[in-house]
Amino acid sequence: MKICYIVALCCIALWPYSIYAQHESESPIPYFRYSATAGLGATQLHGDLDRRIIGPAVYLKGNYFLTHGISIGLELQEGLLLGKDEQEIDGILRQTVNLYHAAVLGVTFQPIKYLQDDHLRRIEYRQSFGRRTLNSVYVGAGAGVLYSMQWERSSKTVQRTSPAHEGRDHGLSYILSTNFGFEIPLHSLKPNLLDSYIWSLVVNGQLNFSLDDDLDGYSGTYPGNENRDSYGLFSVGVNLRF
Repeated sequence: MKICYIVALCCIALWPYSIYAQHESESPIPYFRYSATAGLGATQLHGDLDRRIIGPAVYLKGNYFLTHGISIGLELQEGLLLGKDEQEIDGILRQTVNLYHAAVLGVTFQPIKYLQDDHLRRIEYRQSFGRRTLNSVYVGAGAGVLYSMQWERSSKTVQRTSPAHEGRDHGLSYILSTNFGFEIPLHSLKPNLLDSYIWSLVVNGQLNFSLDDDLDGYSGTYPGNENRDSYGLFSVGVNLRF
């Protein structure tokens, strides 16, 4: 009988340490390590042309999670960058219709997800819709390449003898990318309903900076062409986490 009491006391004494050991041994690697996102959005070219015209774009992105809240990914984009001057420069009314293709390799950081402890992560399904959306807020940065195909410049037959006519009809540019966004959950996250995937809507704002001056199709040093080119992309996509 005394032996039973001793065993019971030992179990009670060791129980907190057992729980702590289980907590410490939980893997920092997420159960769902991969995600794929597809979406569409609107672009706006920021260059030297007076009018910034909204253009369409589509994208496809894949991410791999290194740990909770930190992932690396590759994003592929295709869209139109549009712009037009209000008045002629050296006898030419500059305008661009740039069908671009871009690839960006980047890192995404979700601060709340990263700082969550295991207990809060397990009971997140009990939180409100707004709280789960807030938990998903992220920032990101990356670098990539962009290939321009200038439809409007290619159709021109003007003699390019002045600086205002300089520029490439097509070519490769290097870009730096920043983005900010959040995920709107489409999945309840209840443990008894979790299968092998999680759905969400992704709302994202992105700003991409070119390291050259060719996104708008015009380059050179002359009045009216002083700025480096960049473009913004606002998009909505569907995300699958698996």
